[in-house]
Amino acid sequence: MRVHDRRATVRGAPSKAPGGIERRGRRGPEVTFLVHGIWQHGSLLGLLSRVLGARGLNTRPLSYDFLNRSPEQNAAALYRTIQRSGARRVNLVAHSLGGIVVLHLLEQHPEMPIGRIVFLGSPVKGSFVAERMHANRLLRPLLGRSIERGLLGGAPRYKGPWPLGIITGSGSFGISSLLYPVGEDSDGVVREQETELDNVSDRIRLPYSHSNLVFSRRCAEQVAEFLLVGRFRHGPADAAGAGAVADKPTTIDSQTDTPSG
Repeated sequence: MRVHDRRATVRGAPSKAPGGIERRGRRGPEVTFLVHGIWQHGSLLGLLSRVLGARGLNTRPLSYDFLNRSPEQNAAALYRTIQRSGARRVNLVAHSLGGIVVLHLLEQHPEMPIGRIVFLGSPVKGSFVAERMHANRLLRPLLGRSIERGLLGGAPRYKGPWPLGIITGSGSFGISSLLYPVGEDSDGVVREQETELDNVSDRIRLPYSHSNLVFSRRCAEQVAEFLLVGRFRHGPADAAGAGAVADKPTTIDSQTDTPSG
């Protein structure tokens, strides 16, 4: 898979309002930032972004460089991107490695005006698959710097006080499972126990594999539900309402946003 490593200034891509009118910097009072996982890009969060937008949430998918920067460095860059957005309240939705980046962000800046947080299949306790890949000298480079206080363990603990919901998958097939079987109690890549955190508000498990958590409308609806009411629907799915239009991905620049020191 091609790894995204653009070196452009961080800015939100302009979107088009109905009628073709260009709309720049949609700076509402609340912004939901979407943080992708390893070997991914913000553009892959399109379905999630659209579903959340249909529920009235102002979304901003982000892209970051996991190969050349550690989760801690990406968190620092994410903070600067959030600051430039002008958002007075911030929701965070993160898939896989993105959840670890968010934990670093919360550790670095607990003063942030956080609303609610959702993690999708994030191996916050470390990843068995990453451990096995790191032991293989041919596969090790694919992990980049994501292993530093990240996929090999050592991520910050979650202490709250913000509402945090965790969605995990039960689809036991993943590409990596062909090389490193993780067992039935997993999403095919991440084991259920690897996603566990203290002080969590709610958890739900859906019948999807690790990657499909971000391509499932049902999962996206559950994310929206938690962001709006602070809990998941543990019953029949409800229809989504109409609302805001989602923004295009924002790139966290690896030159202008690299922390000093």
